[in-house]
Amino acid sequence: MRRYLPPLNALKAFEAAARHLSVTAAAEELCVTQGAVSKQIRQLESRLGTGLFERRANGIVLTDAGQQYLPFVSAALDSLDMATEQLQRGKQKRERLLLSVTPSFTSSWLISRIHEFENLYPNLQVDLLSGDGRPDFSGTEIDIAIRCLHPDRANHYHRLLLSERLLLLASPELLERKAIQQPLDLLQHRLLTQVTRPGMWDEFLATLGLDGEQAQHGAGFEHFFMSIKAAEEGLGIGLVPDFLAQESISKGRLVNPLGLSLMSGFAYYLFCPGYKSELLKVVQFRDWLAQELVSAAL
Repeated sequence: MRRYLPPLNALKAFEAAARHLSVTAAAEELCVTQGAVSKQIRQLESRLGTGLFERRANGIVLTDAGQQYLPFVSAALDSLDMATEQLQRGKQKRERLLLSVTPSFTSSWLISRIHEFENLYPNLQVDLLSGDGRPDFSGTEIDIAIRCLHPDRANHYHRLLLSERLLLLASPELLERKAIQQPLDLLQHRLLTQVTRPGMWDEFLATLGLDGEQAQHGAGFEHFFMSIKAAEEGLGIGLVPDFLAQESISKGRLVNPLGLSLMSGFAYYLFCPGYKSELLKVVQFRDWLAQELVSAAL
């Protein structure tokens, strides 16, 4: 619909002059000359076909038409001003990036690094949810999910982050009490069980030529971050992903007594809904995460 509206500058000149009942004051407010304000008002009066001010010796006063017109012009300018301020304020708000991440990945690795991502992208607010198993994005606002899965459970909308390598880890205090100098010594210790991976220790011991039936199994834990803490406390020997135990190893809380590891056959994947895969915030986090994981492996 075509609108037959007067020029905005003319409306601003009229509203300012009417509010102050002074062309001089209006010119100062608008940072223009008195002549410019007078010209805009004359053009508006010509456009409307009626006078808006009466010029008197001691200044100007509104005509009846001017008094009728002023409240509508003021309301329209106020609405434009408010809408513009709200739009600008909205642009300054941080955009939300909602992540659903496995508990161990979150607590043992991501939380200590997320501030680095936020420093790089201060316009993004990262919110973390705990999640496990193959992600379902239906009915949620989740932008990205990170999961540890066997490859045959990964769907089409994923990106491989890294394959899982498990390390044999124990606390130095535990090893002082009962040293591990050869694989057979493992059978003297309690082996911390990962309840979501019941066959993990049997597979690992088999690679060493040991019988899993002879093993002493200690407490069982659902998540790797629990197993890491239990190993640090000397409750037994753990098999945990290398990158999740990185901080514990670097600070000397855990050591790998035999330098042994196992590729578990599982992997860590990044998932996102297909329609979000090219959103800038998703690409930024995906690229940052891949770089961080590469750096952590060095």
